[in-house]
Amino acid sequence: MIRPVRFLLLALSLVTTAAPAATASVQGDQLEQVVLLSRHNLRAPVVASGALAHATPERWPGWDVGPGELTTKGGVLEVYMGRYIGQWLRQAQLLPASGCPQPADFHVHANSLQRTQATAQFFVAGAFPGCPVTVEQRMALGTMDPLFDPVIHNDDAASRARALESMQKALAAADLAPALSMVEQITRYPQSAACAGRSDCHLMLADTVFSAEPGKEPRASGSLALASGLVDALLMEHYQGSGIPREGWGRLTTEAQWQALAQIRNRYQDILFGTPEVARDVAAPLLARVDAVFGDPASPKVTLLVGHDSNIGSVLAAMAIGDYSLPGQFEKTPIGGLLQFERWRDRQSGGERFRLAYVYPTTAQLRDAVPLTEAQPPGRVALPLPGCDRQGCSRAQFQQLLQRAGR
Repeated sequence: MIRPVRFLLLALSLVTTAAPAATASVQGDQLEQVVLLSRHNLRAPVVASGALAHATPERWPGWDVGPGELTTKGGVLEVYMGRYIGQWLRQAQLLPASGCPQPADFHVHANSLQRTQATAQFFVAGAFPGCPVTVEQRMALGTMDPLFDPVIHNDDAASRARALESMQKALAAADLAPALSMVEQITRYPQSAACAGRSDCHLMLADTVFSAEPGKEPRASGSLALASGLVDALLMEHYQGSGIPREGWGRLTTEAQWQALAQIRNRYQDILFGTPEVARDVAAPLLARVDAVFGDPASPKVTLLVGHDSNIGSVLAAMAIGDYSLPGQFEKTPIGGLLQFERWRDRQSGGERFRLAYVYPTTAQLRDAVPLTEAQPPGRVALPLPGCDRQGCSRAQFQQLLQRAGR
């Protein structure tokens, strides 16, 4: 096993030697501007205390960083992604072929948590090695930046009631009983301290209660939230490759099991942040930022915003992006993945077209720390924009889409 520091140094040494990234340009079009909305990379789960610690009689593996913090391997993975995206932008002739980016070329703003700030720093190290690029941090470290804070802003009681009703309907439509049973089997939940003194203790959707209070994140209590936390911890261990030869204490052995567990995590995020009333409210600050960047001629050619899965999920739901799948991934909003908003110009007609893609590391690339190159690129899925054709949106259509989504 490579030691963490040596692992990081190896990743940095590969930055200037990897093959150039493949460009995803459309014939006849020139890429003119990009906004990247990224989820932070691999972090430690929160399992040391509280509900997750008591939800299994097994012992959770230890981590070399604090709960919720970016791991050393997460830094390595982000260096790989930063290098790949940086090379793609150069090949697309959006950034200069050499040298450091200027303020008019590139700007990065990350949420003020350790995992998001560190992710941004590692992305910059991969994309622009040795360059003095500053990562914008607007709040004290450990404090949520309002741009990325996925809280309810609307204090209208009727709107909140509709949001809660939508969550309950989505929960009722979710067929998660088999997946919850699998979580029980893997974690031995019925034998855990959480079930002490209860003869018939199981994870069930019926005990789930939602809340959507102004100034707070949408939340759920009960079995669904607990199961989602357990699955998240297992996923982070899977990506980390912690050295345990048997995952899930020897009871998590097949891809079918992972697919079932991922249903819980994906549906949990969809229900909390994907219902229209919640998504439009929560995503409004980020949608306004994207709109402002594309609307200001003085904006940088490339803007990187580093946040969370709740940010990406709510933005996609608010924009009414249709259901999608990410080949090679269990999660719908995987760590290290990013939404890529692109503005292109047709060289012949001069017309603008706006497009959206999801660029992400596959599960295998995360698990095996695969350097991202032209030969081994990250996944890329084009996401059709509602009301627009296959070539994308005009400027008017795109602005209307963002403004409607943020209402």
